[in-house]
Amino acid sequence: MDPALKDKLLQPLWLRRFVRRIFATGDTVRRVVQKPIVDTFLPDRGDRAIDVGVGRGMYTFDSLQPRFRQVVALEIRSDHIAYLADYKKRNGLTNISLVQGSAEHLPFKAGVCDTVLCTEVIEHLPSDEQGLQELVRILPSGGQLIISVPVPPAPRYDGAHVHEGYTYHQMKELLDGCSMNIHSWDYCLLWMSRSVLHLIALFENKLGFPPPVLFLCYIERWFFRYRKDLFRPYDIIIKSTKKD
Repeated sequence: MDPALKDKLLQPLWLRRFVRRIFATGDTVRRVVQKPIVDTFLPDRGDRAIDVGVGRGMYTFDSLQPRFRQVVALEIRSDHIAYLADYKKRNGLTNISLVQGSAEHLPFKAGVCDTVLCTEVIEHLPSDEQGLQELVRILPSGGQLIISVPVPPAPRYDGAHVHEGYTYHQMKELLDGCSMNIHSWDYCLLWMSRSVLHLIALFENKLGFPPPVLFLCYIERWFFRYRKDLFRPYDIIIKSTKKD
């Protein structure tokens, strides 16, 4: 469904909240199983944050905007930039700046922000190492990078992914090479959420709307919180700090 039409249909806040808790889409699944982890990793307060590869802005608007004095949202797709600009205007969000650009060539000075958030981006880049180096470049010493990437094997083929995914040890090696210290990490999108992703693809391809099965992701979050590595996680979130 066209994002603008969907927003118009879901304009009442109560209806939007209800739908977000029932129907499974890529965004609503991540809102249930990934966002709580990211929110825990983010600082409670900060001066400036840059969200690299924001998509439709879930983290920009819901997680970063309330916590930081200034938020910069970078996105490569012009249609997403247009959507973000409209959402920002409609909601009167004055501390958010929108920038169109690539994660491999960030249009920012070195050390320009306290915190960088980058979710589900570097697996799309031909040079993931260059992308990581750019993310680290714009941080000062002690600055924080919160990044999420898929963990192989993928539950289904994604032609937009240049890299299938990364294990924790592969990410540690990449981050070590960029002078980053890992402080925390956690897994999400376990086997139940992976099944939901298959259902989403089936419903959208055959019926054209998302399946009302998001409750499965809540069950996973509540009852599979320990030893997540045993349940075939498809996502890892890592919090790291730039070395002096």
